[in-house]
Amino acid sequence: MNLKDIMTLTTKTNKMNEYREEERFFKRMVYWVIGLVIVLSVGGFVIHKFREATRVDTAVQNYEEYQEIYNTCVKINMDICNMKDVPETDPMFSQFSKAQRILALRTNLNRWIEEYNAKSKMWGRALWKSNTLPYQLSNQEFNCNN
Repeated sequence: MNLKDIMTLTTKTNKMNEYREEERFFKRMVYWVIGLVIVLSVGGFVIHKFREATRVDTAVQNYEEYQEIYNTCVKINMDICNMKDVPETDPMFSQFSKAQRILALRTNLNRWIEEYNAKSKMWGRALWKSNTLPYQLSNQEFNCNN
């Protein structure tokens, strides 16, 4: 090997190292851009959800909605109590039996309890629930449903 071949090899090696460094720099920049996009997206999503949860008109609606669901559960429970006191021979039971009507009311009460509990677990909605209302409802809270 002569000096000219060594110089050519050295030049080629230097150029390859230069390309590798440029390639590493480019990869690093791509990773930084991807990371920045992910961080900004998550941050934007969190800010959007925070703004959505703290809107005053939404807060009033959520507050009223919890109260309405709870009042509906209390009303259905009273209907079940009243239905239990009515005799089987009452004309109201001509199409559906007393047991069928009570079962329908219990099913309806369970649906409202499930909806209340599901909404209580939502972070944005639970912020605006009245302190006088329970966090979660259960069937045991309604004495006529047992």
